[in-house]
Amino acid sequence: MTVREAVELGTIGGARLLGREAEIGSLEPGKLADVALWRLDAGPQAGIADPVAALVLGPEPPLELLLVNGRTVVERDRVVTVDEQQVAEAARRAGESLAG
Repeated sequence: MTVREAVELGTIGGARLLGREAEIGSLEPGKLADVALWRLDAGPQAGIADPVAALVLGPEPPLELLLVNGRTVVERDRVVTVDEQQVAEAARRAGESLAG
């Protein structure tokens, strides 16, 4: 199986199997889409020749861009839809509350 065949199987093939190829499974106007792009050309990943191995087996690379249903959620490894400090503070307070 080629890389192209594997990608098609995991994208449009999966959508067809679910009977949802009209709404998901490929990047086209009008379809729902989530896309994640990681930086593999810098840091520890730069020396790994196989990009799949770099992503799966290497250290966690920076997330350059995350689109969820076409909306930017992460840009340059920072969440842009919420204030990360406020979320961290709310989580800290919730943890303290649960701890008693």
